Amino acid sequence: MADKQSLYELLGLTDKASPEDIQNAHAAMRQALDAQPESEEKHNRIAILNDTRDLLLNRRQRAGYDRRQRDRRGDAPPVVGPAPARGWLKPVLASLLIGGLAYAAGRYMAPASAPTPPPAALAKAPAPIAANLPAASDSADDGPQDKLAAEIAAVLPPAAPPTPTPAAAPAPAAVVPQAPPAAQPQRSLAELLQAAAINTIAESTYAVVGGGGLGTGIAIDRDKLLTNCHVIAPNIHKGPLLAIHAPTGRQTVITHAAFLVREDACVAHAPGLNAKPIAWGTSSRLAPRATIYSLGFAQGRPTFSAGTLLGVLNRSGQDYLISTNHCDFGVSGGPLVDGEGRLIGLTSGGTRDKKYCASLTAETARRVLDQTLIAIDGFPTDYLTNLRRRW
Repeated sequence: MADKQSLYELLGLTDKASPEDIQNAHAAMRQALDAQPESEEKHNRIAILNDTRDLLLNRRQRAGYDRRQRDRRGDAPPVVGPAPARGWLKPVLASLLIGGLAYAAGRYMAPASAPTPPPAALAKAPAPIAANLPAASDSADDGPQDKLAAEIAAVLPPAAPPTPTPAAAPAPAAVVPQAPPAAQPQRSLAELLQAAAINTIAESTYAVVGGGGLGTGIAIDRDKLLTNCHVIAPNIHKGPLLAIHAPTGRQTVITHAAFLVREDACVAHAPGLNAKPIAWGTSSRLAPRATIYSLGFAQGRPTFSAGTLLGVLNRSGQDYLISTNHCDFGVSGGPLVDGEGRLIGLTSGGTRDKKYCASLTAETARRVLDQTLIAIDGFPTDYLTNLRRRW
């Protein structure tokens, strides 16, 4: 991945550039890009270029960006303790830390069928980010039917007919009580695999928290998280965007991001994160009906779930893994892993009834690693609008 640049450096300018300099640099670079063959990288660079120009030509946004750049050049250390008092941040962080303590203890992991309700302190927190896919929004053209649920139902195999209930055998004349066995029951293979999956991904999963809401991220490098772009987008220009490690409560500021234009995958760069990267897997090698695992900050609380892979849904040319893992607000950007704890998907949302979860495949998500990191202030502000349009 390319080294990070300031918005001025991206245009070949300094922070002394005039509006005319910015316009001229944008026009020259856009002309050069237009002459290149069509590619994902070309579209990404054009989007970055346009948003850079728009931000730097906005006097208020440019002043805020310049102030943040001066702070960074002053070598301000990452936030590693409690953040400064911020009205929007304190209740969210308090909720996450409460959940993190429970998470570290390993006693409050929620199964997919019956997720543990959030603690009372979480009820006072601001409403978290809408982690469902944009298609699940209540837009005027959606109507009462959940389009995603309908499309999932169309690709699932028909339900098996109910098994006839055999006639009850006549009761015996007498039943001799049996003493319970003395030996303790051993853990099943499924339970052992689930415990292994928890241990593998727990240290690599982070909450992504900002002024516009929260989501989940998974470490793919010591200072980089993979997440959904719709987790990052609502937080732009709304205060610091933090990566929070649930077991320790450690906070690290996200300063840069890279994104895909057509797929909802982003890399967030958080210098000093010091994370434990997760191992990559391959979704195409999964067996039908395989058991897979997910971890995300559902309603702000770390929630682990085991689910069943039901199939693959192709939507707008993009494959999504459909499973029965628990999907709720806040899990977006969280890891979907196989039985060995390898990353096979990126949880992207689900149906309104939380019955099904849709996850971007690991193969698609990996493509964002080739994209250019830009300052978080330059992230496209219209990303969510474009994502809804594509869905």
